[in-house]
Amino acid sequence: MKFALSSVFVILAACSAHTEQPPVDTDSRLALEVASGLVQACPAGADPSDEAARNACADRVHFPALSVSMHEPFIWGGQPKDGVYSLDKGLNKFNKRAWRRMYLSTFMFGSDYEVERVGDATILHMPVTFRGAMPPGAYPYPFWHNAKKWDAYNYATTLHFVIKHGEVLGALRSSAQDRQRAKVDRKWDGQWRWTENGREMPYVALYDYLLSPGNPFRQKLDTAYRDLESGMRQHSCDACHAPDNLGHSELLELLVYPNHALVGRHDIVAQLADDVMPPTNTLGIPEGIPDHEARDRLMDLARAFETVGDQALAWEGQ
Repeated sequence: MKFALSSVFVILAACSAHTEQPPVDTDSRLALEVASGLVQACPAGADPSDEAARNACADRVHFPALSVSMHEPFIWGGQPKDGVYSLDKGLNKFNKRAWRRMYLSTFMFGSDYEVERVGDATILHMPVTFRGAMPPGAYPYPFWHNAKKWDAYNYATTLHFVIKHGEVLGALRSSAQDRQRAKVDRKWDGQWRWTENGREMPYVALYDYLLSPGNPFRQKLDTAYRDLESGMRQHSCDACHAPDNLGHSELLELLVYPNHALVGRHDIVAQLADDVMPPTNTLGIPEGIPDHEARDRLMDLARAFETVGDQALAWEGQ
């Protein structure tokens, strides 16, 4: 069912034997504005291999109804099962600008969207087609490192946006799948990052893709991240904060890519200050970094990344 912005529409109540018809509230209006903006920014119909269409979409998904209303951090991942829209575990945390440019833009949106009331949340159901035939470097990381993950992106029929109190809190790939959709088979070579023709990949995970060309903090941010990432690697932070989530975090912060790491810029400082990073051992005891001088050096790097990250995003109006 397609809803125009001015229409009075039915909000379907989940797990209910009847259909309620409350007034169109603020969250429902926001859902319709977001839906209309997504259809205009990233319409269905482009070839799934078309990088130019994807990049145009990435440039257009910063429209106010979405960018202003998104919560920070923004929660993203797969829906555990049909009808469940919780955002508390088995998902990832993102900086909202990074998620829009890297992840949201990999989808095209149909106009037959629906809005549903589920408990105290408003759910926007957007029909999607995944851009699954682009070159490997056009994806935020190799989704095909896990066959089920690659299937989940390619076969997902819907993105569910969770809205409460005027904020878009997160989005979920639908558990519903259309396995008749075309899919490019890919094999993972074990590399999260690689170089292609002298260019670091995946290129969409770099700050020159995330930030505007005129952003004066872009290069400084890249340097700050590289320094911090090198320091964290010495303490094996990358073992847990990678896409395969070996640390089994309920809400994973990815630190192995520049754009992804922005969401954790404040948490890293706080965790180092509390000396709980690296996290607990097998006995549940926080290990931290026993060498205080090494922890202080890493703290300095984390604070530098935090500061310039704030500056770069503020320049972008976020």
